[in-house]
Amino acid sequence: MFGLVRRFSWLGVALSLAACGGGGSAAEEDTELEPEVTSGSERPARRDDGAQIEGLMGTISSTAVQRALEPKIGRFFHCFSQRSNAVQVLGGRIVLAFRVRVDGSVLWVYPRESTLGDRETERCMLDVAAGVRFSPPNGGEAEFSYPLELDPADDVRPATFWDASRVASNVDRVRGEIVDCGTGPFQVTLYVAPGGRVIAAGASTPDQEQADALDCVAQAVRGWSMPDPGSYPAKVTFGL
Repeated sequence: MFGLVRRFSWLGVALSLAACGGGGSAAEEDTELEPEVTSGSERPARRDDGAQIEGLMGTISSTAVQRALEPKIGRFFHCFSQRSNAVQVLGGRIVLAFRVRVDGSVLWVYPRESTLGDRETERCMLDVAAGVRFSPPNGGEAEFSYPLELDPADDVRPATFWDASRVASNVDRVRGEIVDCGTGPFQVTLYVAPGGRVIAAGASTPDQEQADALDCVAQAVRGWSMPDPGSYPAKVTFGL
């Protein structure tokens, strides 16, 4: 069995109610996860003093999020464990960014951050997340983030960690290959086998509109050549 370690840390737990139409009851509910982008077609507007005014946005309690996602934890870990057979040093953190419709179904979900380093694992987890049904949000569509951290088995030595500077020259030579994928920004994590071959790669983006480009980015990176890590695989995260 895999010695998986589960760590849950809620992101943005301080609720920021919308400037208009928020309503009082939502503010008094359990700790709520903070929306980061406005609802529907509205966009943030700025006052002259620099403060940001958000349009109407729904809210969902952390209790409701936990109630919906906790029954899926086993499926998330299945995504991880089935790929651990192919990439034994697999491990890392993924932050799933959700937008939930007013009926509780998922409008979109994508990896806002990820250091898992395996697109197959990320895509499997996204498929699970997309099918989750939440309690209807209060006041409109709601957004929140859900982080998961997964470690290799206890008897597996973690990959050697590399700073991004270790692969900077290699990346600079080929970064043009992802121009057709999207504009980014992207964060890439990959594992390098002895000899410099990339054995797995994953990608994330802080921009939901770039989420469809992540398969293309990960596939391109899989074909890149990296420095030789020696006798044991290395892991590195860098931006594109």
